[in-house]
Amino acid sequence: MAYYQHGTVTLASDKFCSWWTWWEYAINGLLLFVMAWGSVERHLLIFNRTMMDTKRKRFFFHVLPMILICLYPLIFYFITVILNTCKNQWNYNAVFCELPCYLTDQQVLATYDFIANVVFPISAIAIANISLIFRIVRHKRRHQIAWRRQYKLTRQLVSIAVIYTVFWFPLTFNGLIITFTSSAILQNIQVDYFFFLLHMVPSLLPFISLACLSNFMKTILKKPRTTIVPLAQ
Repeated sequence: MAYYQHGTVTLASDKFCSWWTWWEYAINGLLLFVMAWGSVERHLLIFNRTMMDTKRKRFFFHVLPMILICLYPLIFYFITVILNTCKNQWNYNAVFCELPCYLTDQQVLATYDFIANVVFPISAIAIANISLIFRIVRHKRRHQIAWRRQYKLTRQLVSIAVIYTVFWFPLTFNGLIITFTSSAILQNIQVDYFFFLLHMVPSLLPFISLACLSNFMKTILKKPRTTIVPLAQ
C-alpha cells in the first residue's frame, strides 16, 4: 500500500526488493494451495468421513498435507527468488520492483511456476467446489448425508472459493497469454493491475466468514423492538 501512495519502493535496495518479492509470491501461493486443498478435503470430510476417524488418518490426510502445502511455496520461491543465480534488475519505481529475473530469463522455470503454482490450484478450487455442489445435491436427494450439518460449512467454503476464483482468474488468464506470446503490454497490466486484485482476497475473507455465520445476517438486519413505557404519574 505504501507503494501505491508514494509511487516508489519504501526501501530502495536490492535486498528489500528480493525479500519483498519472495514474501509476496510465497504468501499468495501458500493461500492458494491451502484453499485448493481445503476444497478437496471437504469431499473427504463429507463423503469419506472414515478417513479422519483416527489420529493416524488425520495426520496423513489433514496435518501432513497442510504442512507440505505451507512449506512448498516458501521453499520454492526462496530458491527461485533469493538463491537464484540469475541477476535481478529491480526497478524501485515499479510495483514489486517489477518481475524477478527467473520470470524473464528462465522460461522453463517461469512456465512451471505459472502452471504448477497458479493454474493448477485455481483449477483445483473451481473443479472441487463445482463437483462438491453436484455431489451434495445428488446425495441430498438420496438422503445419504446429514444435509443440515454440512450445509453451513459447504456454503462458507464455496463462497470463499468464488472469491478466490473471481480475483485470481484475470491474472491466470492473462498469464496464460503472456506465457505463449511474451507481450510487454500484458506484462505491465499483469504487474500494475492484476497483481493488485490479489490483495482483495484476504480483505474480503473476514466479511464472507461473518456473513456465513449462523444467524449473523438476521441479527444485523433485525430491527430493534421499541418498547413504550408509560410515564409514572
